[in-house]
Amino acid sequence: MSRTRVLVWSAVALLLFLGGSWAFWPRAILVDMTDLKIGMMEVSITEEGEARVRDLFVVSAPAAGYLNRIESDPGDCVTAGETRLADISSPAAAARDVRTQAQLRAASQAARATLQMTDADVRMRQAELDLVLADRERVRRLARTGTVSSQALERAEVSARSHLAAVAAASSAREVARFEIARAEAALIPSVDPSSDAAMTITSPVSGMVLRVMRDSEGPVAAGEPIMEIGQSSEAEVIVDVLSEDAVRVHADTRVRIRGWGGPPQWGRVDRVDPYAFTKVSALGIEEQRTNIVVRFDEAVPGLGHGYRVRADIIIWQKEAVLRIPMSALFKTENGWTVYLVEKGRAQLHPVELGQMNGQMAEVTRGLSAGDNVVEHPSSSLSGGAKVKARGGHTTGVEGPSADSSAPTLETLPFDHCDAASEIPAILNTLDPDQRAESERFQSERDQ
Repeated sequence: MSRTRVLVWSAVALLLFLGGSWAFWPRAILVDMTDLKIGMMEVSITEEGEARVRDLFVVSAPAAGYLNRIESDPGDCVTAGETRLADISSPAAAARDVRTQAQLRAASQAARATLQMTDADVRMRQAELDLVLADRERVRRLARTGTVSSQALERAEVSARSHLAAVAAASSAREVARFEIARAEAALIPSVDPSSDAAMTITSPVSGMVLRVMRDSEGPVAAGEPIMEIGQSSEAEVIVDVLSEDAVRVHADTRVRIRGWGGPPQWGRVDRVDPYAFTKVSALGIEEQRTNIVVRFDEAVPGLGHGYRVRADIIIWQKEAVLRIPMSALFKTENGWTVYLVEKGRAQLHPVELGQMNGQMAEVTRGLSAGDNVVEHPSSSLSGGAKVKARGGHTTGVEGPSADSSAPTLETLPFDHCDAASEIPAILNTLDPDQRAESERFQSERDQ
């Protein structure tokens, strides 16, 4: 074999060897990486809630009658003891057909005939009594002279008393007949006109706003039937139902962030945790024991109405400087919580100790430090010591949601025009320092 052919085949073998080595050489695995940073972290219980007026007044019909049409609309301002809310007339009598009307007239005539009969009976009894009394006087005179016996005098006395009782009974029967006439004539009285002035006026019990009108059309109402609801929308609170196992971690004065109601986030505090839990079926058909938590706002929230839906974040733990790690970078092994720590381009298994967790981030108490680079969303193909490479650029941790710049500010939301005090905070925000001080001084003098 010539020298040239040896060189050619040697070169071909070298190329094949280099190509095979390059093809089977281990390559770096593309992964998502993040640097650990120190920042604020909080653990909260997030649930949907409902806003409601703190003091809600339900105006009900004090008596049965005919309700005239209500002119007040939701949103109207009312003043305690002055604003006229509704008028209730006397209840109209039931409509009667021809037969019933004839029967009532016949009953009235029968009552009058009974009165005439009882009147005649009274006159007859009175005449008999006069005769008996005259006989008794004659027997008394004869008894004093001894002409008649004492037995005759006793019979005369008994007869007089009997006739006196008969006259009294006849007089009572005549009174009964008169009352029967009155009852029969009352049944013939026509129905009361609902538009007449003989009506009961209902005024507002408190000052505030009409929140809801349950009955605006006229018609008969029963005693105690709700007519409308009145309250002050500037005095709102939020009721949130949470799992009973979460409620035991909440106490009075716990900070709460209210969001998801259409405006900027608001802050409040837990007013109370109800000691009574109730059963509620979730959307998945699971029975849950839940309890209500009442939250009061730190300041009046303009635009938040009764029954509006909100989302409440009940903050049960919060710390400003915490070494945070995304939950997506954590997984469990026989050594506990573990991460892939990236060192010199290789992912190494590294155990960590955690503190508080909120579902997105976890507090690192031991095992890592700020600036360490870890793998997020590690796949099953990744193993300890494998070469890794960042996919699509390097990230620097999970940041909290940014504020929505398009969210309306307090100044752009509608205030409760029925409560002048609720407008003062927003008005003061638009004044310069001198005008604000003057307004606050005027308000303090007015309150005094």
